[in-house]
Amino acid sequence: MSDEAIIDARVRADIDRKGWHVVLVPPDADSPGWAHTIGLVERFDHPELIVFGMDFRALGPLLNHLGEQVRAGSRFEADTVREGILQDLPVAFRAVAPKWVAPFLGNAAWHYRSEAFPVLQCFWPDPRGAFPWDPACD
Repeated sequence: MSDEAIIDARVRADIDRKGWHVVLVPPDADSPGWAHTIGLVERFDHPELIVFGMDFRALGPLLNHLGEQVRAGSRFEADTVREGILQDLPVAFRAVAPKWVAPFLGNAAWHYRSEAFPVLQCFWPDPRGAFPWDPACD
C-alpha cells in the first residue's frame, strides 16, 4: 500500500469514527506551525477549522475540543467570538480567504478533491483581551 493510500485510510477512519481528522504541521524556522481539521464539512456541513501559532502541543486538543462541540450541535461562524473555549478565554472566528486553502489546508483540499470549501481560522486574545486585528493587541 502506498504512503498516500495509508494516509487516506487513516483520514477516512478518523472521519468515520469521530467525524473529523486533525492535521498537525510542526513549526520550523519559517513558520510557527498550525493545525487544521478535515471532515467537518463532510460530516456536519460545518466549515473546517484552522489555528496557528500557539503552543504546538495544544493545537490538536483545541481542534478536537472544537470538533466535539460541532458534533454536539454547536455552530461556529465567521466574525463571532465564543466564550469559555480556551481556558476561559474567548475564541474568535474569521473566514479564511479561498487563496489560502491550498497553501495551508492542502491535505483537506486533497481529501475533498477541491479547494472550494469553507474554513474558519480560530484566534485567541492577548493577555489584555485584544485580538490580532485590534490596534491595542500586544
